[in-house]
Amino acid sequence: MNSEDSLYKDFQEKPSQEMLVDKLTKEIEANFNNDQLGVDNLAKAVGMSRSNLHRKLHKIAGISTSQFIREYRLKRALEILKEEDITASETAYRVGFSSATYFNTCFNKFYGFTPGEIKSRNSEEIEKLVRAESLTIGKNKTNKRVLWAVLFAVSLLTAIFYFYTSDKKGNGASNTSESIIDAKSIAVLPFKNLTGKPDLDYVSDGMTDAVISRLTKISAIGKVIPFTSTLSYKKTEKTIEEIAAELGVSTLLQGNLQISGNRIKINLQLINATTSEHLWSKEYARDWKTDEIFKMQTEVVEGIAANMNAIIAQDELADIQKIPTKNKQAYTYYLQGEFQRQKGNELSYSNAISLYEKAIAADSNFVEPYIDMANIWHMGGSVWGFYDEQMAWGNAKILLEQALQIEPANQRVEEELNTGSFFYDWNFELVEKFYQNILSNSVHDKPSVISLDYPIKTGRPKETLKAIERFIINDPSNVFSPFFKAEAMFYLGSTDEAIEILTQTDPLYNDNWFYLRESTKLYFYLGEYEKSKIQLEKITTQFPDYPPILMWLNAIYTQMDGNSKVRIQYFAELQNEYDKGSSGSPAWFIALYYAHIKDYEKTFEWLQKSYERHEVEMTWLREEPLLAPVRNDSRYKDLYEKVGFSSIGLPIKASSKN
Repeated sequence: MNSEDSLYKDFQEKPSQEMLVDKLTKEIEANFNNDQLGVDNLAKAVGMSRSNLHRKLHKIAGISTSQFIREYRLKRALEILKEEDITASETAYRVGFSSATYFNTCFNKFYGFTPGEIKSRNSEEIEKLVRAESLTIGKNKTNKRVLWAVLFAVSLLTAIFYFYTSDKKGNGASNTSESIIDAKSIAVLPFKNLTGKPDLDYVSDGMTDAVISRLTKISAIGKVIPFTSTLSYKKTEKTIEEIAAELGVSTLLQGNLQISGNRIKINLQLINATTSEHLWSKEYARDWKTDEIFKMQTEVVEGIAANMNAIIAQDELADIQKIPTKNKQAYTYYLQGEFQRQKGNELSYSNAISLYEKAIAADSNFVEPYIDMANIWHMGGSVWGFYDEQMAWGNAKILLEQALQIEPANQRVEEELNTGSFFYDWNFELVEKFYQNILSNSVHDKPSVISLDYPIKTGRPKETLKAIERFIINDPSNVFSPFFKAEAMFYLGSTDEAIEILTQTDPLYNDNWFYLRESTKLYFYLGEYEKSKIQLEKITTQFPDYPPILMWLNAIYTQMDGNSKVRIQYFAELQNEYDKGSSGSPAWFIALYYAHIKDYEKTFEWLQKSYERHEVEMTWLREEPLLAPVRNDSRYKDLYEKVGFSSIGLPIKASSKN
């Protein structure tokens, strides 16, 4: 399709776009004084998903759905204030604002003057505003058609300009990094602990994480970098510009925390990342009481949003204002537990579990400790190999079921349950339904095992690449993105590109246990043995935890080097882990060792043991490269059926030559 055809098609779409705007405005009018009307309600009313409605509306009007709702209410408020003798507070509630103060703030931001100034403004000026706004709220269809014509003309001129300028550059797709950064994007750097007490880092980190969590609920802010990605900048000498460029954001928030007696104070600065200009600064102080702390967190988020010109939808505001617990001690235990969980080792996990249990004992309706403790059991039983796998999954399921009783629609609970169902239960049919829901619903906008790992293990690496493209926009520094991209490229046969991705990424994650572990394995499959050995050396010298996957790699490399004495030692360690009933899938890795030396009788003997133990690494059965030569073997086919790949219609991959 050439550019003229594309523009014609775009013009043909205008009537349907006009109909969508009409539907939306009618729905808002029908629920005009309902302050609970939100994006989800509007999407359901027009028969679309939340994400699809957002995309279509953004294409039509250049604004989010929540902003559309808010601006419509403000435009109607202007008409009411002009025509009727009514107070600003009465108007606020009449047009669907539950807070008169928030209405005044939004009105002033939108029009440049307060509702109370309406009567003193020039009547001709107000009349022009009303006439202008009527174009976009469905009162005059003739005017709306004029508006579409203007938009079409602008589109045509833009396309012509783009064609000539891109032709001169030789590559219309090449943009500067500044041009692709979302104007409403933010990274909240870890608040500095200025209490003079390092043991209170859990408070400053907890406050940072809480602010980030609330900001993610605002759809008008295009990108909010997760706490796990900003945590690496806790102690950094990098400049604002460098950090912003690495994270791909336009705005940074810096802050510090102080505590005096029972009083907590935070000082914040919002900074334009491009110019280093200070956009806003404020000090907040409250008593150390849970309701006070959560109110402060809400005020902080509202202040950030207002100064980023990001409108908060009414349903989003209710979510932001939510108080997870009113128990001060429960919240303190929870923050301490989170601080320990982020360290990611066996001792810190044990400490975190104890603290989460105390938080639940203090407030049994506080849902977050249930979910995060379940995550520890899950990760400790699968990735880390700290706990017996089935015991870990059993503990996690109990906690998640308890969390569902408190919050039946909690998305994090759903994610954890399906991840566990995949690894521990091999329930492919259940997980496939959840996975398809993720594909069709961009509410799931954060990287997860199901969105990245599951499609690779079920032979769909291209879908992993698509997910990464979506996630990397929101969080370019996330460790999962480059690794899973490299892994997907490997399974697509693009080995050179996979090696290049890892080589470029290695310096960034020299101290990340997950990245070192996974890149060690992937380099091995790529035939980059020396690079694999370097990664293996880094992980074994930096971290005390030594799961079976590392014993397997050590055994393989000593075998390749001809060092039979040391190889026997490493292999004995692996065998000992199996004999002890340890997690971390020792039987699976013994099977892979035998597959590597082409002893396929032993390979199947240990695969059967891995199956009987229900080891989580059996989820790799379909895609494991070392098993490619035996895929035609009846024993392999039998295991393939038993694990459950066939239940979702996945055929066995073609076998490679021995």
